[in-house]
Amino acid sequence: MAVPSNILFRAYQRIIHSLAFYPTLIAIGFFLLCLLTMAVEYQPWMMSLKGNFDLGLVRNADNARLILGTLVAGILSLMVFSFSMVMVVLNNAAASLSPRVIPGLVSSKGHQKTLGIYLGSILYALLLITTIEQGNSDRVPSLGVLITLVLGITCLGLFVHFIRSISQSIQVEHILSNLYSASLEKLDACGDGPASRDAAPPWPNDREWVTVHAQRNGYFKELNVKEVNTLLRRHQVRMTVLAHRGFFVSEGHPLFRLERPQDDAVCQQLLDCFDFFIEEYASSHYFFGCRQMSEIAVKALSPGINDPGTAIKTVDLLSVLLSRRLALSERDFASLPDEPPRLCYQELSLDQLLLQLLGPIRAYGAADVSVLVSLLQAFKNLLHRPASLQQRANLLRHARSVRDTAERHLSERLEREEINDFIARINRTLQSTDQPLMPLQVTSEAP
Repeated sequence: MAVPSNILFRAYQRIIHSLAFYPTLIAIGFFLLCLLTMAVEYQPWMMSLKGNFDLGLVRNADNARLILGTLVAGILSLMVFSFSMVMVVLNNAAASLSPRVIPGLVSSKGHQKTLGIYLGSILYALLLITTIEQGNSDRVPSLGVLITLVLGITCLGLFVHFIRSISQSIQVEHILSNLYSASLEKLDACGDGPASRDAAPPWPNDREWVTVHAQRNGYFKELNVKEVNTLLRRHQVRMTVLAHRGFFVSEGHPLFRLERPQDDAVCQQLLDCFDFFIEEYASSHYFFGCRQMSEIAVKALSPGINDPGTAIKTVDLLSVLLSRRLALSERDFASLPDEPPRLCYQELSLDQLLLQLLGPIRAYGAADVSVLVSLLQAFKNLLHRPASLQQRANLLRHARSVRDTAERHLSERLEREEINDFIARINRTLQSTDQPLMPLQVTSEAP
């Protein structure tokens, strides 16, 4: 049975990423503002104050109704056009970038706030119209009309800002920059916590622990850490999550391990803390942002787009993110304030990350020497970073795969010499224990 905290947790995860989240909150705020305005509009002190200031105040009921109706129609037109622009952006993003970036664009807080102010202004004006009495010049909400005029001018300014923002959000550089910033922020947060490779707390060998299997199908994206830690502390047990974030989990798949056997009720409560949904948000985990960047690069290398420059820029940004990942442990921990952590995640290993992120770019850019050179440059930069022996072995293994790809697909002498130049640079960075990369065979004729 689902506990209320998990129900609220799942609802919260969906609400904060919904396009209607901020517009609904802002509309409620404008509704309360309209009620407050109507409450003070005809108070004696407000009537006296309005009698001393005539600038911008409407005294005639018909004029007030006409102004409010005009503002409602105008702002409604702006809102319809703005929503249409959002749909155009989403359509172009899905066609030329990656469908995975759409949830992030939909949940853009700037666009939500603009649409919320549009909606709130319309709601404010409509409610104000209902308070105007026909032929009663003493009951004209002149203060409310003045506020509506200010809101109308604000909406015009926001419309200009919205057009500028929407024109930027459709650019691939802007989307890549946002994904990079969100992923870097999550990596820095992991580096400041117990997930750092040097500061990782000791964790026992959990291979013999009790394995609990999944009872639902879906993509594992989030875990109610607070509720899980409460259960683990209550039963004095530790837990290792086996499923990686973003990967599909089928019914019966090993989901987590517990230090000691627990009854079915406790296991069901822990299973209920897992949240499965389709969308991927870079703000949830660094892997989601990195994978979206990789898919943008792959789409850019497709014959229909043919934009290797975007792929090269993506490789450069991914190399920076992967260099931060080198400093992290392959286990992520949910820290507790007054005791060692009881919850541990199995993060993707560096070898799996390189295969998931850079592997598709290597495969789709196999015949483009500039893409292969950028990949070798990325591996050279990563080898300059402090890394364990296993990490260096993984980096060299994937660098050799780039070299083998170039061996199969590049036939021009100049292209092979360019690859060999970067292979020589990589070899100069190697330590005595590392096995150097073999250069490509260069002949006067195509092999």
